Amino acid sequence: MSLGMGGFGGVPSAHTDVLSASPEDVPSKLRLVEEIKSRGRACVGCKNYPDAASLYTKGIEVLSSITDGDSAKKEAAILYSNRSLVLLQMGKVSEALESAD
Repeated sequence: MSLGMGGFGGVPSAHTDVLSASPEDVPSKLRLVEEIKSRGRACVGCKNYPDAASLYTKGIEVLSSITDGDSAKKEAAILYSNRSLVLLQMGKVSEALESAD
């Protein structure tokens, strides 16, 4: 599921800084994921589901590059679940199911 810089709605995002970030080391990646989760929660709270979906997708992409264990897998599972929730809220049922699977 590729979203690109514009996110799910094709509109430029206020989160371009984190969506375009490419940290190299594991601590930087984990800090980015924490920022993404925080912004994603805020977007869900404001019912800005397209931005939340873009953020959670970026977090999943960042975590997929970390190969050192269960912590990254647990965080990724949370992000997949959160993305599934926002996709469902957007009426994208088949994509929500795919994200949850």
